[in-house]
Amino acid sequence: MRAAPRGARAEVLPHTPLVLVGGQARLQASARMQQPPSPDALALARHAAVSWVQEAIKEHFTLARALSLASERPWGGKIYAPATIERWHYQFAADGFAALQRQARKDKGMRKVLSPEAGAALLELRRQHAQLKIKVLVRRLLDQGTLAAGTFSMPSIYRFLAEHGLDTQSIKRQPQPQSALSGTGPTKTFECALANELWMTDMMFGPSLKLPTGQVLHTRLFALLDDCSRLVPHAQYYETEQLSGFLDCFRQALARRGFPEKLYTDRGKIFTSYHLQVICANLSVRLCHAKPYAAWSKGKIERWFRTLQQDFQARLVLDPVHDLTELNQRLWRWIETEYHLRPHTALNGQSPAERFLQRAVHLRTADPQTDWEGLFLSRCQRRVRLDATVSLEGVLWEVPVHLRGQVVELRFDPFTWKRVEVWHQDQLVGSARRCNKQLNSKTYTDTDYDRPDRSS
Repeated sequence: MRAAPRGARAEVLPHTPLVLVGGQARLQASARMQQPPSPDALALARHAAVSWVQEAIKEHFTLARALSLASERPWGGKIYAPATIERWHYQFAADGFAALQRQARKDKGMRKVLSPEAGAALLELRRQHAQLKIKVLVRRLLDQGTLAAGTFSMPSIYRFLAEHGLDTQSIKRQPQPQSALSGTGPTKTFECALANELWMTDMMFGPSLKLPTGQVLHTRLFALLDDCSRLVPHAQYYETEQLSGFLDCFRQALARRGFPEKLYTDRGKIFTSYHLQVICANLSVRLCHAKPYAAWSKGKIERWFRTLQQDFQARLVLDPVHDLTELNQRLWRWIETEYHLRPHTALNGQSPAERFLQRAVHLRTADPQTDWEGLFLSRCQRRVRLDATVSLEGVLWEVPVHLRGQVVELRFDPFTWKRVEVWHQDQLVGSARRCNKQLNSKTYTDTDYDRPDRSS
């Protein structure tokens, strides 16, 4: 290769678009947008640069001038600084072509910021509390002094956990251990043999209604589905997604179809509430929850929601409703006259009504005189104070005076507070009423207070 004469511009390599600005060559956008070279291609590009410099030196160019001219040429589609090419030049002279290949870092796989003790503590804490956020675990180790602030970065923590299969994505793919926190739901396809053996329930966002007043009401649908027959014991739209709406839906389902043996839900706030646990325990219904990251185990009711959206709710576009009462009337008409009577592919052609009637063996039903409101009361225990009051939800309630100092059970409706019963030794003693201190002060006469002696 013949170098350019002294003082001349560097020769431009063929097929390499350059832009000369102030004597310095710049790659055009097309060259800069190329993919990064492979390790072998990078080593060959470095070797080509070093060879060009050596040829220039043989043509009596100084090393500095040769490096300057080489820095104006693209090597492997990139422009390199003279100092970089000079480093390659000496590396090649010392160790040959192998020195131009990309070398692995000597500290690869080693983490200077995480000591073996800190890494072991992080892994142990992650295994014990896999449901917690990684940042929470890091704060815990910082509080304990196992990790020192400013000596690590969160990306290094994430990479460390990923290498041990304890990052979030890896944990989601792993089978979860059976524990109270992981849930009690199934992980394989299943179907109960008898009706009312298992009910599934969930909540879905319903259609938005434009009321005659001009307001827009965003509805929520609570529904229960019998696993054996795919029959819907009850479903209803509500204004909110609060626990009171689900309990109302659950109460109507029990009155229509009897009591299930199990109630299968996700781990939503309302489905894991203490109130629902008390109700299910009083009704002898086992409350089961799906495992975390395993919502597909409730696929039957999710599939029913899709059927509802594609059939019933799609019709509302052509024939809209204007209030919640009309929406629920149409919903129940569609369930009873269409869905329950339609052959179901998962039931070998049977309809949900036919399968429920066929498999309804030894159904547990409620007595016609059942006090449904009483069955759905929440419960708690309190010790009666000496002034015959108890505190409930931050409010004082008066109870019969003879129960002073006794432990009583309060059964109450936490939504309307219209019914607060006082039970002692499994017997109804009476009802509690809100304590009105100002009213109580008027029940005393003047003789009940200490007054100064007027004769003095």
